[in-house]
Amino acid sequence: MRPSYPTTPGTFQVDLRGLVDLLSRHLYRSPDVYVRELLQNAVDAIAARRRLEPGVAGAVEIEVVEPADGPPTVVVTDNGIGLTGTELVELLATIGRSSKRGELAQHRDFIGQFGIGLLACFLVADEITVVTRSARDPDAQALCWQGRADGTYDITPVDSDLTAGTRVHLRARTGFEHHLTRDHVLALARRYGGLLTLPIRLGSVQVNNEPPPWDFPALTMEHGRESALAYASRVLDLDPLDAIPLHADGVRGLAFVLPYEPSPAARQDHRVYLRRMLLSESADRLLPDWAFFVRCVIDADDLSPNAARDGFIEDERLARVREQLGRGIRDHLKDLARLWPARLAGIVATHDAGISALAVHDDECLLLFADWLPVDTSLGRMTLGEHARRFGELRFVRRFDDFRQVAPIAAAQGRCVVNGGHVNLSTLLERLAVLRPERRISELDPTEIVDSFADLTAEERSEVADLVRLAETALRSHDVGVQVRAFAPSQMHATLVTNEDSRFRRQLDRTRSVVDGPWSGVLAALPTASAANSQLCLNVANAAVRELARQARQGSIMRVRRAIELLYVQALLLGHHPLRDRELGLLDDVVLGFVEDRG
Repeated sequence: MRPSYPTTPGTFQVDLRGLVDLLSRHLYRSPDVYVRELLQNAVDAIAARRRLEPGVAGAVEIEVVEPADGPPTVVVTDNGIGLTGTELVELLATIGRSSKRGELAQHRDFIGQFGIGLLACFLVADEITVVTRSARDPDAQALCWQGRADGTYDITPVDSDLTAGTRVHLRARTGFEHHLTRDHVLALARRYGGLLTLPIRLGSVQVNNEPPPWDFPALTMEHGRESALAYASRVLDLDPLDAIPLHADGVRGLAFVLPYEPSPAARQDHRVYLRRMLLSESADRLLPDWAFFVRCVIDADDLSPNAARDGFIEDERLARVREQLGRGIRDHLKDLARLWPARLAGIVATHDAGISALAVHDDECLLLFADWLPVDTSLGRMTLGEHARRFGELRFVRRFDDFRQVAPIAAAQGRCVVNGGHVNLSTLLERLAVLRPERRISELDPTEIVDSFADLTAEERSEVADLVRLAETALRSHDVGVQVRAFAPSQMHATLVTNEDSRFRRQLDRTRSVVDGPWSGVLAALPTASAANSQLCLNVANAAVRELARQARQGSIMRVRRAIELLYVQALLLGHHPLRDRELGLLDDVVLGFVEDRG
């Protein structure tokens, strides 16, 4: 039996309409890229002709016709190299073929390379008409290539006023008329080609008459910096904190420091050009991850664009450029630290949370920014650099609640304790201690604050002995020991000192009281709180505590006991410790006792 399928060699058949739909859905972000592709082809054609005729003056003309009774038409004309009949077939009718691919290794003035750019025109038109005359043959006849979205085309000789070059005609397909209106085409031409050096005109309007931002005077000069900031406001709708010049192999541009704090995980959106043709306004992966706080505008000579030409291919050249751009940003920030410290302080103050997050994993970033990172301390907010200049040794507590507990006491003693409870800060300080051991950075156990209090004299211990005995009895069921010391501020009645194990056990007790079901049995098997790990330190420098000691000596047992229980609950609340059921009940009983004036 003969097979029902062909057995001889064949060629792939391309469904052009399906391919265009695929491009529009997955390759190009918008049908508007057709203007970029037309400008790109025109610029590349002129570059090719200039190698044939070095003195030729290149120009691109755009015409928009908007009839009252039909769809608009866009015509783009260049005086570039033009195409022969053979090239029309090979390049326009063969998907993926590019006249530039074989020449890219030798010439760096081509923008495109994939040979699919003309397909973008099918996003807005059902038919493309190309009239061209080759500059390679002075006797060449003008040819007309008409391609249709159904995959058919034809080529015919025509009479044309073109001496050499190419003219592309597009008529809007139904539903895409807006994309070919004059105002829209003018805006797109300015957007994509506004920085090209070739003159581009739409009728009598010069499209590209603005200098690129990377040609502004040196940004160390104030007028150059102001020009760059004005560009960011006008073009990027951004009011940046600073402008940073960027230079790398074949790359130049500016980085603008964002005036708000983005997430370090947020996608970077950079404006990128290839030989001054805009590729994308939302490219990413151009800078190191730690440089998330800047948005850049760059122009590249020889980075390889991806197929959609809205970014660059991830290769060794891009990796090298990325590292060089990152180094340039770091060098600029170092210059700010030396010449304009207030400007750098403003940058770090805005981006400190994100910078801290990255500095934990990037030692170079940590060393660069460490001295400028602001921290909360018992003596107020300051930078780590200021802390180092004023105090030398740095002590920090790991938890917010520990900081709330020790801060007023440390401040009254003139001690500077850093709040390490902010996200990543404790980890950052531990890492900085390894990188810069001369800074003498270490964690502070809250019990050290109590240990620093002066011991009472023998006479003072005798005066508070009855108070300590009553307090220990009152708090024994709560697994809390009692000390009496004199410390500042005198307005503080008492402080509850705990360690990590005590906090865990207290939270465990609190969890047991609210969890039932299968987990209750698991939690019940875990150990309970230990008295050795929690100490209520009464402040004998406080007048109310001294009065309690007097009443304890006089035998006012119930009144002193209720007051001690109240001071214990107060210390729990001030230290943001979780209240267990028995402590909530204790608070209720104490309040009720005072209301009823019992005892």
